[in-house]
Amino acid sequence: MNLEGETALVVGGTRNIGLAVAASLREAGAKVCIVGGSDASTLESALADLGADDKAVTGIIADISDEAAVGKAFDHAEKTLGPVSILVNGPGYRPHGPFMETSLEDWNAVLNIMLTGPFLTCRELFRRLPDDRKAAIVNIGGLSAHRPAKDRAHVIAAKSGLVGLTRAVAVEGQGRIRANCIVPGLIVTQRKDGQPQAHFSNDTLAHGSIGDVARTVLAFSSPEDSYVTGQTIHVSGGRYMP
Repeated sequence: MNLEGETALVVGGTRNIGLAVAASLREAGAKVCIVGGSDASTLESALADLGADDKAVTGIIADISDEAAVGKAFDHAEKTLGPVSILVNGPGYRPHGPFMETSLEDWNAVLNIMLTGPFLTCRELFRRLPDDRKAAIVNIGGLSAHRPAKDRAHVIAAKSGLVGLTRAVAVEGQGRIRANCIVPGLIVTQRKDGQPQAHFSNDTLAHGSIGDVARTVLAFSSPEDSYVTGQTIHVSGGRYMP
C-alpha cells in the first residue's frame, strides 16, 4: 500500500497495538503523528522507536476526552505534517472491577476516553478535512463488546458504542470519509497494572500479535479505497464469528 502524501493521527499510538499501527503506516509512506494520554516518557520512547530523526514523525500528549485538547492535537499534526487524512482511534483505559462496585467516576472516565474521545476526534477530522481530500477512519474495538466478560461493564459499553459510532460516521461521510472498526481478539501486549486481558471460559485458541492487528488496520487506512465502510472486522483467530 502506498500512503505517500497522507498524514495519519494515531490516538493511543505510544505503545502496543497503537505503536505497531503507527509503524505500519509510516512504512507505507504516511506521515504520522502519535497521541499519548499522559506519560511523556512513553511518548518519547515511542518516537524513538519510530525514528528519532524522521521529520515525517511527531507526537503530542493530549487528553482526547477534552475538546480543546483534541483541537490542539490536530493543530500540531497539521502544522508539522499537513492536514490529517487518516485517523486511528485506539485509546486504552480498562480498569477492572465488580459491577456492583463500579463507581460513577470510573464509568465516566472509561466512556470519556474510549467513546467520547473518538467522537471528538472523528468530528474534528470532518471539520478540518480539505474539500479536495478524502479520508479514512479506523476505530479499534474490543472483543468483550461481542463476547461480554465480567468486571468490565464500562469497557463493554464503550466498545459497543464505538461500533455504533463507526456506523454513524460512515453514513455521515459516505463517498468521502470512510470509517471501519477493527476488533482485536486476545493479543499479546504489555498491560498496565489492574488492566488484565478479558477472560473467556474454555478458550484454548492461540493469542494473536500486535502485527496481526496492525496489518489489518493498514488494509483499511487508504482514503482512496472508499467502498468498504461502516464495517466491523474481527482479528481474533475465530473467537468471534458473527
